[in-house]
Amino acid sequence: MTPAANAEPKRFALGASPDCRRVTVDGVSIAYDDRGGGFPVVGLHAITHGSRDFEHVADRLARRWRLITPDWPGQGRSGVDTHPARLARYADLLAGFMDALNIDRAVLIGNSIGGSAAMAYAAQFPSRVAALVLADPGGLVPMNNFGRRFCGMMAALGRAGQRDAFYFKPVFSMLYRQFLKTPAARAQRDRIVDAAGECAAIWEQAWLGFRTPQADQTGVGAQIECPVLFAWASGDSVVSFARSKDAIGRFPNHSVALFGGGHCPFLEEPEKFLAAVEPFLERATAIDRSARPRAAAAI
Repeated sequence: MTPAANAEPKRFALGASPDCRRVTVDGVSIAYDDRGGGFPVVGLHAITHGSRDFEHVADRLARRWRLITPDWPGQGRSGVDTHPARLARYADLLAGFMDALNIDRAVLIGNSIGGSAAMAYAAQFPSRVAALVLADPGGLVPMNNFGRRFCGMMAALGRAGQRDAFYFKPVFSMLYRQFLKTPAARAQRDRIVDAAGECAAIWEQAWLGFRTPQADQTGVGAQIECPVLFAWASGDSVVSFARSKDAIGRFPNHSVALFGGGHCPFLEEPEKFLAAVEPFLERATAIDRSARPRAAAAI
């Protein structure tokens, strides 16, 4: 074998630790980190990222809650999937993951497609979600012809990465300087760019999926009654807060916190994110703990 054949995949660096746990969900080996104790909080990362996105906030959150951060298939340390990266697939995998870990009820923190999967899961299984923290989630911007063309262009970039086109890495790097803008995100941004070629097929699949009707979640808010905190990077030019406002308004129990950065507040502005999210989690989990015993007693 050549040295390259023996090399560890670069995407492994996107996961949070080498001694991760693993569970098999619908044939996919899902790697995850499990820290702390208390009420479960599940963190779901963006496409082609990894659970290391949560590294700046993980220790603080794990002091009060059980923080579980999986890697999506083919990203970080997880195994590959025979199904394309799509919202419906990720929502199904999330459901299987929760079942495999015997998590009856949790708070979900989701960024981008992770936020989309969290919303879809909460709409389908409302009794299993105590609260949502949605960081620049996909699916709330109404799709139009420009959006479909943009998604097509981004998918084409993924195809270029799969054939190792000379321009793929520079263009991908340029995009990520816009997606993850702050100094706090630089190390993870560099890892994402470094592993981009290995994740190019997933990038293409996801962007093709984003432009389909199945990815539209502009009306899902009416189905979600749990507390929802929208944590939005105000500099996000792709998943625009302004263009998501109508869909956000359909969530009956929501609040909004705006941050700097371009797409991922807990990675880009971790201290400000924690300042907003920790009180929200305290309220949501305290209410949940006090309400559920009364509900059980009434049965």
